[in-house]
Amino acid sequence: MVAASYRLPVKDELGFCNVFLSALGGDGANMAGKLLFKIGCKMFGLDGGFDARYGSEKKGTATDVSVRFCEVGTPVRQSGPTRRPNYLVVFHDDLITPLDLGRGLHDGAVCIVNTIQPPSEIRKLLRLHSGKIICLDATKIAVQTRSRLNMPLVGVLCHEIGFPDEQITKVIADQWPKAAEANLAAYAAAIEHLETETFDADDRFPLTEPTSIYGPIGWRNMLNGGTIDAIKFTTINRDNRIAGRGHVPKFDAAACNSCGICLTVCSDPGGLLWRQGRMEGIDPLFCKGCMRCVEVCPETKKGKALTTDYA
Repeated sequence: MVAASYRLPVKDELGFCNVFLSALGGDGANMAGKLLFKIGCKMFGLDGGFDARYGSEKKGTATDVSVRFCEVGTPVRQSGPTRRPNYLVVFHDDLITPLDLGRGLHDGAVCIVNTIQPPSEIRKLLRLHSGKIICLDATKIAVQTRSRLNMPLVGVLCHEIGFPDEQITKVIADQWPKAAEANLAAYAAAIEHLETETFDADDRFPLTEPTSIYGPIGWRNMLNGGTIDAIKFTTINRDNRIAGRGHVPKFDAAACNSCGICLTVCSDPGGLLWRQGRMEGIDPLFCKGCMRCVEVCPETKKGKALTTDYA
């Protein structure tokens, strides 16, 4: 059933309402974006585009989802992630600074952030020119309701976009019937436990242009002969510490017998440093912090070679 009376709350110069979700692999951002897009198109008669970036598809890797909504009849000629969000959803507040999530936001943008910090502090992190910041402890809500992190955040997003609560809750219940009670409890708790503040433009933070990107790699930006410009597209010196959230395994060389079991479970083996068949340590810039290697590392006479104090 299409709600013909629904109208998008905001549009950019091309007629789009742009939504950007920033998360880590395993948070459920992709599922949240798909649900949002399905609701908008099927229930409210909207058109638009959907894009999800999986990265290496490993749990813990920074990922993002973009949804563009527009009225039917609007030309949809863009694909890929949105670089000028009207709505920003941040699954972890410590992603804001390293990913520069405040860059490119429209004036008057709505930012929904999973955090225990107040909106005034989040504004400083985002360097928000103007708009609304909504803070909620989505992690706590998800734990208490036995739901997932994506449910309270997508619930608040739907509410802010103006999708009627009674129709959204019905879709959620139908989508995951076995988890309906937990998901609906998370949705209700999120709407109830918000801290919201609206900020006018006050010369503290200027509007910024989106971050420049080089990709995708193709014939337009290759060097003569089809050579890829390694200076722009290389992964050397890539810093992935954001995925590990600052936590990597501790390595004790004296306890390691280089059995190689850790290599069989590593989500991205580049994080394990091996030289001539011997394990030499962890690359903190490449390790995703999944701790799978810690789980399988065998106990030797000198203890486990891989350990962590991260609970």
